[in-house]
Amino acid sequence: MTVVARTFISVPARSATETWEQIVALVAPDAGSPARRELAAVAGVACSCIADESLADDPLVMHGVGPRLRVFALYGDDAVEGESANESVLSWVPTDGDWRMSLPCLADDLGWVQSKLAKVSTHVTAREVGAAVEGDHDGTANAAAADRHDAAPAVDMSSFFRR
Repeated sequence: MTVVARTFISVPARSATETWEQIVALVAPDAGSPARRELAAVAGVACSCIADESLADDPLVMHGVGPRLRVFALYGDDAVEGESANESVLSWVPTDGDWRMSLPCLADDLGWVQSKLAKVSTHVTAREVGAAVEGDHDGTANAAAADRHDAAPAVDMSSFFRR
C-alpha cells in the first residue's frame, strides 16, 4: 500500500479551527464539493480532537481513491518552529470517489465523538488514540508513526544484501 504523510502546524501557532481549515483545503480543494460540506459539518468535532493534541502521534487517516493519506499535527514548540511541517499539495484529491476518514480521539471523548460524527457524516469516523486503522499494513498503531514523513525509514537488511 502506498502511504503519503503530511504534517500541519497547529496549536499554538494556529488555532485548532485554522488547522482543520488547512487540512480540509488539502483534502477537498473544491470549495463547492459535497466532501467540503461534509467536512465543514464535522469541524467542531475534528477541532476538539485537534485541540486535544490527538494528531501529535496518531494521524488522521484518509483512504479511498489514491494512496492512503496520513495527516499529523505539530504542537507546542514544534508548531512554533515549524521545521517538521509538510503542508504541500497532493497530486490527487483524497475526497474524490468513495473516501473514508478516521480521526484519532482521546479515550474519554470517544463515545460522544463517534455519536456526533455518525449524525452528520457518512465518511468520517473516530478511533481511540493508539488504535490501529483498518487496513494498515502491519495492523498496529505504530505503523502510522513509522510512515510519518520525518521518521527514519526502515531498511530490510536481508533484502538489501540479497544477491
